Amino acid sequence: MFKLKLDNAKIIRGVVEALASIIDETEFVITPKQLLIKAMDPSRICLLQLNMSNEHFDEYDCKKEVRIGINLEDLDKILKRSGANDSVEFNFEPKTQKLKIKLKQSGSSKTRNFSLTLLDIEMEEIPMENLLGLGYEAEWSMDPGFLVEAIKDAEIYAEILTIEADEEKGLTFSSVGQIGEMEYELEASELNESNIKGRSKADYSLQFLKSILKIDSITEKLTVSLKDAHPLKMVFQILEGGTIHYFLAPRVEEEEEFGDEDIEEF
Repeated sequence: MFKLKLDNAKIIRGVVEALASIIDETEFVITPKQLLIKAMDPSRICLLQLNMSNEHFDEYDCKKEVRIGINLEDLDKILKRSGANDSVEFNFEPKTQKLKIKLKQSGSSKTRNFSLTLLDIEMEEIPMENLLGLGYEAEWSMDPGFLVEAIKDAEIYAEILTIEADEEKGLTFSSVGQIGEMEYELEASELNESNIKGRSKADYSLQFLKSILKIDSITEKLTVSLKDAHPLKMVFQILEGGTIHYFLAPRVEEEEEFGDEDIEEF
């Protein structure tokens, strides 16, 4: 069994909302030290890992490792019922095979209780360790709002965002479509930190970038790593603790300018 509690339900609500827009179901691994989620979307275009240490929870009680299968869409619906001043508590008893979720309003006796039937999931082995060990020529830390703006601009023209990092020029986000094109430029001085060597450039799906950036409001720090023909690496440091590592495979265009496109899988 385990019991986890966060006084600020907004944090876990934002994380689950982003996950639910990418994957349908996954496994939560709760150990005496942390909550761990690894997941890959069905099309094998993106994968992520969430780590939340026990010290980042307001209450954390887990004596041994527990793995539970969760339907993220259903969990997202429940957590969206939480208010701005609600705490959230998760309880699991093996004999019931249900996750119990308690939402309680701060300063009030109002409490709402939900339960969620667990799933029997066979998880595919995810090569996260290999990806975490990749070296990148370009890495920078930025306000996630800049990337959100670039995505909204790019959506006018296409479903692909081109990201270019240049040691001399800084960052350029661009998109090209039949009606025209756009460029969003950021000099290195606009970045919080940067370590860009030479020039790196790759194309990525706007759909999957939009999904993970739903957590921009609960992100304390965003670090991005870029390399030609490699997955985009994004590391989100979450408010009040926790880290999401997110990898997005590049889009690979056919030789024709507006021909069919394939997505490089992991």
